Amino acid sequence: MPSMKMRDVKVGEAILYNNEVWVIFDRHEQTRGNLRTYWQIKLKHLERGNVVEQRFSPDDNVEKIILNRQEYEYLYRDGDMFVFMEPATYEQIYVNANLVPAAQHGYMVPNMKLSLLKIEDKVVQVELPQVVEVEVTDAPEGARGDTATSVTKLATIETGVQVRVPGHIRKGDKIKIRTEDGEFRGRVGS
Repeated sequence: MPSMKMRDVKVGEAILYNNEVWVIFDRHEQTRGNLRTYWQIKLKHLERGNVVEQRFSPDDNVEKIILNRQEYEYLYRDGDMFVFMEPATYEQIYVNANLVPAAQHGYMVPNMKLSLLKIEDKVVQVELPQVVEVEVTDAPEGARGDTATSVTKLATIETGVQVRVPGHIRKGDKIKIRTEDGEFRGRVGS
């Protein structure tokens, strides 16, 4: 693995820190009075997903991890594995479901495009798109007169998950949902 100075590492790159793989989430240079300059770095653990803040000297040596980000298409779930297809070769790959946060399993829509992060040939993380388009399969009717305030209701989407949507959304509508937290982001085409 290549060794490099902390000042040369960019946001989005992965490093080996405390014998674990971390992705640089955010970084900024700090200079306090007559003290030396240091880098305030936010690191995101590649497997656990937790974020920590750490100070580094610009001259600190770190091991850079080469991450390969490759686009795949999600096909289906098979027990505790997700099945993905490489679009160019049609090769299928099985990935353990624990590489996708449990809260995001309900937003895995068949045929959606996403990225798999690999170190060499080992998949270490599944990156869902920020927003997915899904169809509403069940939504209760809004009560008459519920237009003066921002009334929401629970609707069921095509994967079987319930999401909170505005009162005007009906069964059959295509909507956008943020995968990070399931927040309604609008209707498709509006």
